[in-house]
Amino acid sequence: MLKITAVLLATLLIVAAQSSIIGGVGGYTDRPELLESSEANALVRYAAEQIAMKDNRILDQIKLTRIQTQVVAGINYKLDFTARPINGISAKLTTCQAIIYVRFDSTRKLLSAQCE
Repeated sequence: MLKITAVLLATLLIVAAQSSIIGGVGGYTDRPELLESSEANALVRYAAEQIAMKDNRILDQIKLTRIQTQVVAGINYKLDFTARPINGISAKLTTCQAIIYVRFDSTRKLLSAQCE
């Protein structure tokens, strides 16, 4: 009985530690360490390309300002970024947010994107 209790306690500690590392399943977790990563840069470029195709808004001078992740059956990346539209009347800085779903096989899909 003592061995079963020890194994159960060890399992609970491992699950708790993993939940704190990845932010737990369900909510978004801020990931400032990813701001300068090549993966985040690729995702924000992908979002800009999708916005260009969907909204006919071509963005330049893109700067990622915040990244959050959510563990699902893959990972949702919530990206906040600023950019300057190069087409249209106004060339002033705009803020955008995009959510990109990345499956564990690296397939990605833009779930939502909006710029103000």
